[in-house]
Amino acid sequence: MKIILDIDGTLTDFSKFIKDNAISYFKDNYNMKVIYEDELEVEDIFDMDNFFMKKYNCNIDEAKKYTKEALDKFWVNLPRFIKFSLLNKFKLGASEFLKECEKKGYTIEIHSSRAKTTDENIIGEVCRKFTYLQCLFNGVHIKHDSFHFYKNDEEKIKGIQKSNPNVVFEDKSEIIKNLENSGLKVICLSEKYNEDILENKNIVKIKDFTEASDALEKVLGKKELEIINRIINSDDFYKKARMVIPIIMNKFKPIILNGENLLKDINSGIVVAPNHRSTLDPLIITSIYDKNIHWAALKRFFDGKDSIFNNSKNKVLCKITSKSFKKFEYFPIERLRDNPNAKNFNSIKNMTLFLNQKQMVGIFPEGTTNRPEGQDFGTFDPSFISLAKNTNSYIQPITVLWIKDLELENKLIVNFKEPFKLDNLSKEEAYEKYLKIQKEGLTENTDYYNKLKNAKILKINRK
Repeated sequence: MKIILDIDGTLTDFSKFIKDNAISYFKDNYNMKVIYEDELEVEDIFDMDNFFMKKYNCNIDEAKKYTKEALDKFWVNLPRFIKFSLLNKFKLGASEFLKECEKKGYTIEIHSSRAKTTDENIIGEVCRKFTYLQCLFNGVHIKHDSFHFYKNDEEKIKGIQKSNPNVVFEDKSEIIKNLENSGLKVICLSEKYNEDILENKNIVKIKDFTEASDALEKVLGKKELEIINRIINSDDFYKKARMVIPIIMNKFKPIILNGENLLKDINSGIVVAPNHRSTLDPLIITSIYDKNIHWAALKRFFDGKDSIFNNSKNKVLCKITSKSFKKFEYFPIERLRDNPNAKNFNSIKNMTLFLNQKQMVGIFPEGTTNRPEGQDFGTFDPSFISLAKNTNSYIQPITVLWIKDLELENKLIVNFKEPFKLDNLSKEEAYEKYLKIQKEGLTENTDYYNKLKNAKILKINRK
């Protein structure tokens, strides 16, 4: 779960600071009058451009220069600047909400177009450091690389869209409208200057962060929030379990072909779709990726009736398999040949929800390690194609060939073929494309296997 928050007007009460500090300053020093009381920015409250155009009888471009000079004088006052950018407290409940998000494992990013923070000089450096410290002073620790600063709101909108968060907390109307129109989910911090947002029923509004948790559930939906938390918990378990990866890689030493095709950190769901030769296939492929893949697996593994360890029925190994599968958030599947009344609706629904959250879901379309003698593949169930189509996910074709018979330190060949999305392909066309890729992959594996075999024979003959 990635949450993006603005600072001024969202985490802090920007309007209150302006009313307490800017109004009297510009009245006393420039003899300005408040024109638009409910506007956000100081220059809009006083309609500064028009003020300077009338005062100096100048054009709009010259007036904007006077406006900038006046604003710069206001902000360069050190005590005032420190009060605003360092000591200004967060809104009610904000610190508590952010700490709770951190505890749950959510990713927090700050995106701000706060003035001067993008300047490449000592002033810019101070402004950025003050922003970091402001969060610390409010009891929230956020890594420096999670702060993103922009020269203007247009760049900020693009930056947020590129980051593609689950939810954005924002206060400016134009930013909210742009983000909402681009398909992002936004929670609005209600202020007088964004009352026009009240008309949009698709946007959730809150007064302060004591309402933020309820708003999250409302904007995401209870089911999606549940899925997000399940993903976070399973990833936490994976981080603890990944210490065995070096052991697995050292024991099996898989030969990896076309490793450049591994899809990892992309903004999309991925259907990992290998052929199936051993119950250890998911363990090896997950170790190569070094990323939590949520595999579909036979229900008997979840029931503790079988183990992933070469189908050993040892009770301890069965229990380890069952518990780890559940912790990794794998999906139990029943085959019709095992249970004529098999219903996998819940697992398919969960796979869809996980893919929509840009997760990796592993499916063995063959459904079994057994195949008719002399055949390279068993029968592929095309349902994984529908999953990829419905969630706009990539399909990652993989071909696995175990080579234990050669008695080498390398126990298998894993070939990562070029991933693809269905886009304009029909399900039938995508299925045919997948089969063609898999056959090409297995041919490459076999060719490599034959090279290894010939090399070993040659080595033996030389002896």
